Amino acid sequence: MTVYRFRATPLTPIHVGDGNTLAPEDYLIEGDHLIQFNRAAVLRDMKSEVRRQLEERLDRNEFQAAQEILRKSVQAAHQRCRIQIGAESKADLLKAVGNPLDPVIRQRAVQSFVRNPLTGRPYLPGSAIKGAVRTAVVNHYTQKHLPSLKQAVLPLLGHAHNRKNAWKTLETESLNFEFRQLQEDPFRLVKVADADLPTDSTRVDKVWPVKRDGKEDPKGIQMHFERLLSRGDGINGGGFTVELELDEQAGGDERVKVGRRMDFETIRRACIGFYTGRLLAEQQRFFADAQPPEATFGAQGLIKINLDKVLVAKSIRERGLLLRVGRFSHFESLSVDHLRQGWNIQARRPIEEGSSRTLCRCRSDVAGASMALPFGWLLLELTERL
Repeated sequence: MTVYRFRATPLTPIHVGDGNTLAPEDYLIEGDHLIQFNRAAVLRDMKSEVRRQLEERLDRNEFQAAQEILRKSVQAAHQRCRIQIGAESKADLLKAVGNPLDPVIRQRAVQSFVRNPLTGRPYLPGSAIKGAVRTAVVNHYTQKHLPSLKQAVLPLLGHAHNRKNAWKTLETESLNFEFRQLQEDPFRLVKVADADLPTDSTRVDKVWPVKRDGKEDPKGIQMHFERLLSRGDGINGGGFTVELELDEQAGGDERVKVGRRMDFETIRRACIGFYTGRLLAEQQRFFADAQPPEATFGAQGLIKINLDKVLVAKSIRERGLLLRVGRFSHFESLSVDHLRQGWNIQARRPIEEGSSRTLCRCRSDVAGASMALPFGWLLLELTERL
């Protein structure tokens, strides 16, 4: 097994959720931080007189007063984590704290980032990175055998009850893989460890959907997500470490039954090729008027987006990976070129390209200048091979 160690830099905001939603009674706002606390622990340690006051407020349906009592009882030991909070989210969530019965305002909950249950620190799951790598590699071999794969996959996409089998068929045929047992996986040769994130590497910010014309979707609701700070926020140093483990020797083992190459260079080229294509397509479709275009993604010279191509710095071309991970990556980055098919729920018809993007406002300098950026773009630069 060979271990490849990378320095990881989010180019734009990234959100990977743990399924938890923070309601107003789950947090307090102190300065420029949102503090999530353990409500059960606060109630457990509450003095009897304070508990009586809390119960009286609840009996009289004075929920705002009850929440104030609860928050004032929070001690350091009750805090699960402290998260930076952006100005727009802070203003909006303070309204939620002050209006606990307003059903519209209560929808403005906070979607939290996945965290280690023991340490409380956020981390980027290795499965998110491996899934992005998997899509790129399948796309790589699909383009090499596109005519035959279209014959195998397109009939499945045309029938709703068969659509769920389309990816398995595509992956099997594109990788020339033989499924002999249910537990077999052609990507079991690739392992990606969960990546611990630095302290204060996330922030709660407001996000919103926009149409292709750049206008906010009037049907979209206000949402708040804990997301990774990125190069678009002016974060140039630090980053975090990602480790990918690849069993290249087993890739040539007849028992594995993967008929395509699964070496590091193939994986790396597949990721660069696929995701630069998706980056350019998204730029042309949604952000063509951004000035300058490369600043839209906060790449600062590592990746430059021209009108008709993406220029990747030599250091990235030789040892880097470009990926799109997490929520709001959109189906175009989760499906392969020339066989892409999503579904428009409102129009009830298949689509090949999305009609909206979800954006987050990033602040790149101390003067407060900001850019509205899409989610999910991650850069990996190889630092060690062990």
